[in-house]
Amino acid sequence: MVHPRPKFWRGLAAACLAGAALSAVPAVSAHAAPPADDRVTVTVAGSPAYDLTGELSSGAIAVLDNVGTYETDKIQGTGTLPGTNGGTAEVSFQIARSLFGLKGDFTLKDPGAGVEISARVNGGVTVPEQATVRWEGNGTVRRGDASATRPVTFTIEDRRPDPGDHAIRIPHAGQARNAILRLPDDYDGTPRPVLFHFPGLLEWPGAAEFFGRMADYAQTRGFIMITPEHHGIGWQGVPGGASSPDVDDPGFVRRLQDILVERFNADPARLYASGMSNGGFFTHRMACENDRFAAYVAVAGQLTGSAACHPKRRVPIVMIHGDGDFIVPYSTVRPALDFWTRHNGCGDRAVATRLPDIAPDDNTTVVRHDHPDCPPGTPVILYQIEGGGHNWPGGIPFLGPFLGGTTYDIDANAVIWDFVSRYRLS
Repeated sequence: MVHPRPKFWRGLAAACLAGAALSAVPAVSAHAAPPADDRVTVTVAGSPAYDLTGELSSGAIAVLDNVGTYETDKIQGTGTLPGTNGGTAEVSFQIARSLFGLKGDFTLKDPGAGVEISARVNGGVTVPEQATVRWEGNGTVRRGDASATRPVTFTIEDRRPDPGDHAIRIPHAGQARNAILRLPDDYDGTPRPVLFHFPGLLEWPGAAEFFGRMADYAQTRGFIMITPEHHGIGWQGVPGGASSPDVDDPGFVRRLQDILVERFNADPARLYASGMSNGGFFTHRMACENDRFAAYVAVAGQLTGSAACHPKRRVPIVMIHGDGDFIVPYSTVRPALDFWTRHNGCGDRAVATRLPDIAPDDNTTVVRHDHPDCPPGTPVILYQIEGGGHNWPGGIPFLGPFLGGTTYDIDANAVIWDFVSRYRLS
């Protein structure tokens, strides 16, 4: 049961729906424990050897990723950890990606051991596992008045993620799968809501973010934004997605939901789904079979194959669609609207409200269609973009006017978040 609470290229053509069996979805899990502190290990080879491992007692080391390449982009920060002989050691990392790889400086001071280490990082950084980076190279090791060049290794386990961009890289169903996420500016490890966004046909997460600016919107509003990458040209089991190989997209999404809860302490009662075009079709599929999402918004992509849609509960859902969309015609809206109003028990009554035309130069207007007889907490709402094409409302049109008009009378990011954030799973 749900209770109310106080983007770019969207595809080139619709394809036939690939048949896919709907699977059961696990129930909402409990919160993960708050993230542990970052852990640092530093070793110096040779004689005398040096080895220090511990959790930061102050400060933080941010390991951030590039949304275009999914590679580590920055390792920056300072912190203290228990040192040798009961003392306190201090570490500092100032490393960033340049044209030729990760470069920067690393230092460690451990007064209890009488050791100071400094190293110039110029490549040699690896990612042995998720949220872990390792570097091996030569550094300057000082003990008292003596110094020498020695092999140095550091490993950082980023167990308390920091605000900014992070990549998730996991194997699933025999394929390497990726997602990017933005942790908001005030992220501190406390439970946060999460908005999943499913990109459209031929659209990768970095492009979806550039043209829709969804993560930028999330950054200052306290919620986590995650954009998974589909395998191949689009999401499977919906129009546009390739039928092979079977990459188990629904299972991939469930894996990501688990990772968000376990690693980033996402609130499992406040996970939400949105998508555009092929990603909008997939959002409807998630509404049919993934009941770990509390609410859904689909843009320019509608429910297909409703006979195979068997949600376990009534679904709060919004549809946004341009009536001038020639890629996914507006005629696809009515069957989807009828299915969700029937499923939610909304009856036939609808109320149309014309929204203010705040951007008259865009040659579009917006009409909101509500169904006031829906049961509490399970609305079905349609935003009709009059004159709107296959573009993200409020965003940058990828192909200019080629895909039709772009409305600036509403901002899809604001519409989505204002809607979904009112709902949570019980």
